[in-house]
Amino acid sequence: MLTLHSLLHLPPVLLAGLVARAYAAPDGVIGDDKGAGRPTYATALTGGEGCDFSEIEDIRDGFSEMTILFAAATPFDLTSQPAREFFGPSINANYTDMIATNLQRAANFGVLEGGTGAVNSDIHIRCDDPMDLCDKGNKREGDHAAYNIGNEPHIVFCSDYFRMDSLNNRINKKADNQMEKDRLMEYYNRASLWARMVMHFASIGTAVVQRPMPAPPNSTSEWLISVSEGAMNTSVLAGVLNEQPETPTDFQTLKYAYGATRSKLLAVLSTQMSYDAANNAENYALYALAQYIIQNKGFYPAVPIMDFPNEASVLTNENLQDGERVKYAYFDAVDVVARPTDMELKGAPLPSKGAVVNARGVGIMVVALGIGATLLLAPFG
Repeated sequence: MLTLHSLLHLPPVLLAGLVARAYAAPDGVIGDDKGAGRPTYATALTGGEGCDFSEIEDIRDGFSEMTILFAAATPFDLTSQPAREFFGPSINANYTDMIATNLQRAANFGVLEGGTGAVNSDIHIRCDDPMDLCDKGNKREGDHAAYNIGNEPHIVFCSDYFRMDSLNNRINKKADNQMEKDRLMEYYNRASLWARMVMHFASIGTAVVQRPMPAPPNSTSEWLISVSEGAMNTSVLAGVLNEQPETPTDFQTLKYAYGATRSKLLAVLSTQMSYDAANNAENYALYALAQYIIQNKGFYPAVPIMDFPNEASVLTNENLQDGERVKYAYFDAVDVVARPTDMELKGAPLPSKGAVVNARGVGIMVVALGIGATLLLAPFG
């Protein structure tokens, strides 16, 4: 890494070339090609509280990669193996149109600026963890890599997000690994996380909501079930509690369906409602990921395969329910939280790359002038 001391000892011609190269780089960072070739979308990202420019670029790139995933997932192919594994009971219960419409609304994030098609709302992004959730997890159950605020287009990105691979880097790396290529969660990447997040938006992901209500007079039953539609959150494994909390003082918690194992269990266990899979944001993200891999690599990484002798063996198997070793959510908590009344929904425009380039360019030139002055004032010989 170049330091001021080493810069002072560079030959003047090499120093001038280095400064010129830094000034000409896309965002003023030597060797940084983030955002290269990224389209301009009709949906804008706003806010950016707590994010530096490099993090904003990672978020923008993840958004762009997400649009590629949803393009691969539409139109919904209900006969495909991923569709049967992630939505089987929901398809059989005639929720196919809801699933297909949810996927299409998410795919509309790919509409380009000035292009044709329905335009989704702008998305408020941030990195400042206003709800203090990024570090609430633990070693066993994982940490949130991102979370949604209020089922609105408002996403908080945690530090784990910035350690996730890009879409194609992850796909190519795992497809070439004979030990891991058949495991779907090995391919999970920042685009998959983005996909889960946008399915939580009330304007994108519609879910089935059932609530009990008192029956009218003269009814044959005391209660009736009201069925409506609402925003999509995260389904749970029905009737299953965390029997081994991290510490003796931890409360038992519901097992939220993050990851491939729990998402597939939603679609095979008779203890689940037929709409649980269609109500789960992760199922959409994993279906889109699977379809993209099939289209680009020609195979479906089907592991975990839901093949077990009986349901009791699953409902009593804590290790199986725990899911994958590497987690991209806190498996004991929701990844949607209510928005405080004093928190703004809409974010300010993000800084443009040009503005950052100009600001960094000025800084670089100041440093260059300072170095040049130092060289001129240094004694010869």
